[in-house]
Amino acid sequence: MAQCTIRYFGWSSLSVSTPDGVFLFDPFFRKYCGVQWFDAADFATAKYIAVTHGHEEHFLDVPELARRTGALVLGPGSVTRFLHRRNRIGEAQLVTLEAGQTKALRGFRVDAFAWKHRDVNLVKSVSKAVLKGNFTQLAWAWHSATQAPFHAPYTGYRLTLPDGMTILNYNEGFNSKMTDAEIAALGRGARTDVLLGGMQLDFTEDVFRGVKALAPKLILLYPPHDALHTMMGATSRPWPEFAAAAQRAAPQAKVVMLEPGVQVDVGDGSVAHFESVAARPGQFASTPVRS
Repeated sequence: MAQCTIRYFGWSSLSVSTPDGVFLFDPFFRKYCGVQWFDAADFATAKYIAVTHGHEEHFLDVPELARRTGALVLGPGSVTRFLHRRNRIGEAQLVTLEAGQTKALRGFRVDAFAWKHRDVNLVKSVSKAVLKGNFTQLAWAWHSATQAPFHAPYTGYRLTLPDGMTILNYNEGFNSKMTDAEIAALGRGARTDVLLGGMQLDFTEDVFRGVKALAPKLILLYPPHDALHTMMGATSRPWPEFAAAAQRAAPQAKVVMLEPGVQVDVGDGSVAHFESVAARPGQFASTPVRS
């Protein structure tokens, strides 16, 4: 098995590193909701960037990294058009990949698939934020509407490495909007060796449903919105409940709950920690809320 390491940078930002290069999902590093764990320099080696959807905390730092690194950026047409027209990223650097399509890259075959997001109403979010004076929520809604392709389709990616190992990023697909039939179809589409997925709110049984259908060998769960939800007054179930749901669905699998700065060696499942290349004492403000 080729060497492969997965790193978690907070939010929905993950990297898959192999001898063929670094593949990023949703890189996001700015200080946001009072927390910051990493910096643009930590993504400097990116070769490919994939965007799962157009909400601000998945998208806003992609243009800067695309310019800094020259990485190819993959996403559905609404994402690549936005990057070209609004952010002036050259077409040669953009790869349009719709759900159901495949792209062969050096070291990675990428298969895109559709997933459903929990309900988010932008108009209601703005109204509620104004009513409550919640400037964080207001900024999220405003930036999502004006600086990001908010209505881009929700797109997941399955990476297949040269040795055949597969890594599926389900992103925020663990939610009640995904039907059993849709998840089963995704599971039948191809084998899933490593599953990356968000754990949030009260979607513990949806983690169970997804893991059961996909039957991975290694499950990496990450908290995509803890700091944002805290600022908005929302809470999630305790992390061990998500881990237990995943383990119940796949008893033979290894389950790892990711915090920013955690990396996993896919070959042996070992877990280690890494720091920002720009880390200074006290630079990064917080760790994820785990209540």
